[in-house]
Amino acid sequence: MKRAEETKSKLSQLKFDELNVSEYLKKLYEQLDADCKKAFRRLYEDRYEELWIYLKGKKPDEDELDELLEMYLAGLLEEPNEVTHYIWDTEVIRKRERAVEAVLSSPSKLQKQLEIDKAVRIWLQMAGWYTDFTSQDAEIQAMKDAGIKKVRRYEMKDEKVCDVCKKADGEVYDINKIPPLPHLRCRRWFEPVNG
Repeated sequence: MKRAEETKSKLSQLKFDELNVSEYLKKLYEQLDADCKKAFRRLYEDRYEELWIYLKGKKPDEDELDELLEMYLAGLLEEPNEVTHYIWDTEVIRKRERAVEAVLSSPSKLQKQLEIDKAVRIWLQMAGWYTDFTSQDAEIQAMKDAGIKKVRRYEMKDEKVCDVCKKADGEVYDINKIPPLPHLRCRRWFEPVNG
């Protein structure tokens, strides 16, 4: 994610001709994609292991966790997300092409820089969404694998909570029937229900 911020100064030094912008943004988005995929993998592994240790008192089997990670990441990155309706790999290309188009079509260097700043913000927003999905999915999977049958949903108790989430606070769900996130940046969390 840090790499996205670093590009602002590098891109402002480029000559804004089509070849430079296209090649630089292509490489940038490839690197951002690779960085995010590594970060999602580490986050999933950390959150899963953290909850597994909390529930079971020991670390999960590393081979089983590696297999689970590969399956999870394939689903996260190659299938449509139920909240965003994005397919990560397709969306990376779409965002890159949109950034190139916006920069090249801007008439002044300042407007080009503003388009670069906008592209970075959009990327960071998407990466943040997928970070949320990864963290929550890892926790739910760890509970399933630990044999938890039911969970209680909790919400933050502040003015940012939407009406849908307020109503769902305290609801108990079968671990296999947890409803999808109602919206992006949802701050819900689940805890195991005993009995």
